[in-house]
Amino acid sequence: MRLVHLADIHFGAADPHVLEAAVRTIGDVAPHMVIVSGDLTQSGKHREFEAAEEWLGRLGLPCACTPGNHDTPMFKLHHRVLNPFGRYQKYLSGFAFPVRTGPIRIDGLNTARGWQVRRNWAEGSVDLDDLDAVLSENAPEKIRLLTCHHPFVPPTDAPLHTETRRGRRASRKLGESPVQVLLTGHVHAPQAELIRTTEGGYVSVTAGTLSMRLRDVPPSFNVLDFDGDIMSVAAFIHDGRRFVRKINSAWNLSRMEQLRPPGVVLA
Repeated sequence: MRLVHLADIHFGAADPHVLEAAVRTIGDVAPHMVIVSGDLTQSGKHREFEAAEEWLGRLGLPCACTPGNHDTPMFKLHHRVLNPFGRYQKYLSGFAFPVRTGPIRIDGLNTARGWQVRRNWAEGSVDLDDLDAVLSENAPEKIRLLTCHHPFVPPTDAPLHTETRRGRRASRKLGESPVQVLLTGHVHAPQAELIRTTEGGYVSVTAGTLSMRLRDVPPSFNVLDFDGDIMSVAAFIHDGRRFVRKINSAWNLSRMEQLRPPGVVLA
């Protein structure tokens, strides 16, 4: 089973050459499904959502998305406060969770907010009741993933430090749950690492960006392959002309251990 994991496409600040290369490469790797972990738009404008909807349709694949902080109307304060995800729902409600493919179930969680009473409103916030509702689902699938925009805890080597409200409590809940993998974005860099908790753990996977809003990391996206309990994560990095498979790691999800170190250059 193969999934493509994207985040931070940022239509309105997307790189058209990178987008076209991504369409070609995604077609070549032939995934069963595409997952987008938020920030499909730059400013939450109607034309940006229209572009996102059209581009996702071009992939010709089952696709599901969660919103990010940039998917609220950035320049319409009253909309951001009263109806922050109205435009997102108008254009992208057809790409909703949960989704199932073979032995895998993927749920979504909205960690974005239109505004918050703190200086950096763009940071994430976890509604623990919403998280509990997802984690308590009695799902028959052997492999379970959860996707949202913001990492629960700061990724170790990411170029952006994150502070997700109630993120550490959410991380502990996730580690004690049947969900083995968390897919996120926001940091604009690919990474996969094991997050240990008191009662267990999970693999946290962040995706890069397809936009021009780079943080010293080239545009990229992830490809996840599942074979029984084994998950491999490959980052496809844009080298200025095309996407090249660069970074690969593998995990045993039943034992929650890494099978080989990341950073191996494969192509």
